Amino acid sequence: MRRGLIGGAVLAVLWFVCGWVPYFLSAAGGSLATLAQLIPSPMGRGVFGSPLLWAVIVQLLMATVLVTGFAVLSTRLSAGRASFAGGWLAAVLSAFAIGAALDLGSFFTWVGSFGIGGAVGTMGAASESTWWAVVVGWLPALVSMRRRPMPDTEPVPPRASRATGSLVVSLVAVLALILLPIAAEAGAAATQERLREEQATAQGRPIRAAQRPLTRPQRENRSRRRHPRKARPRRGRTAESTTILAPAPDGATGHRGQSLSLVNVSDETCVIEGYPDVAYGDQNGHLLDVSVEHGRSFMAEDPGAAPITLQPGESASAVLGWDANSEQGQLAARSLWIAVAPGQERLSWEMPLDIIQGATVHVTAWQAAAPPEG
Repeated sequence: MRRGLIGGAVLAVLWFVCGWVPYFLSAAGGSLATLAQLIPSPMGRGVFGSPLLWAVIVQLLMATVLVTGFAVLSTRLSAGRASFAGGWLAAVLSAFAIGAALDLGSFFTWVGSFGIGGAVGTMGAASESTWWAVVVGWLPALVSMRRRPMPDTEPVPPRASRATGSLVVSLVAVLALILLPIAAEAGAAATQERLREEQATAQGRPIRAAQRPLTRPQRENRSRRRHPRKARPRRGRTAESTTILAPAPDGATGHRGQSLSLVNVSDETCVIEGYPDVAYGDQNGHLLDVSVEHGRSFMAEDPGAAPITLQPGESASAVLGWDANSEQGQLAARSLWIAVAPGQERLSWEMPLDIIQGATVHVTAWQAAAPPEG
């Protein structure tokens, strides 16, 4: 057990080194930020951006789980020549337990607001922490490898004493694992409360969260809705003649893309032209400060604005593209708001996205959807 505790301490040190070094490198920017991406980091949630007290509590609980969990698991899994493999597996299981606990806390926090599908989308800590342990877990395993005690030099503790010590360490590990997601979510709630107060003081504007079309999403758009061009219904740039579909986003190599579909649901031909109007709401029901730019992204090319004639039932498409972002300590998108064009009625969806305040989203122009194959 003693060597297991030493190996667990090494695992905890590696955990914090690999967690904080990339964080500081990313903050430095430039080539150092690129270097940070090469270092596997297990500490993606519950620390960065949280209030100091909660960050300290979460990190102490993480260290406790790593040290005690590794000690117990490596002792049970290691025997003779298999001690190295058992220690490595103990490191992987200890790191997985932390990630799984954080994911469960996130799931139960968001399932009431976004349903099972949306809550699952907020998870991912377990895969990060497990992969990290696969990469570095051999080091504490090497440290904790057992050696046969030499006669009269290393007395073996009584079996009862070893069993009691193992039970105490196991209970500490379980208690820390239970408290970890509670502390992490409490820290996240405190962070969002602080950010909400700061945003309300600065420039936050409330928007009403809804799961259905809104007739007047923004007061400042009312004058634009009275523009003379809106009197030509056959130009069809109104929400009454079309509907928008916004499926879950797709990802590739650190980038995100979301395809939008616009369907002519009227009985007449309509003509659309230009770019969709896009906005995002945060978890506090406020408009998120996101820069929406017209043009291409990593996920799609921009065909440019051009008139598109849609027969009844036909559709057009556009693509939203952005870079993946860490949501820790940030206001993040929790609702998506889209209109056919600026000034038109917006539809909204409750949808957790890794778009944070200050991020840039690129949107392509509407273009005719490709006909189905076959």
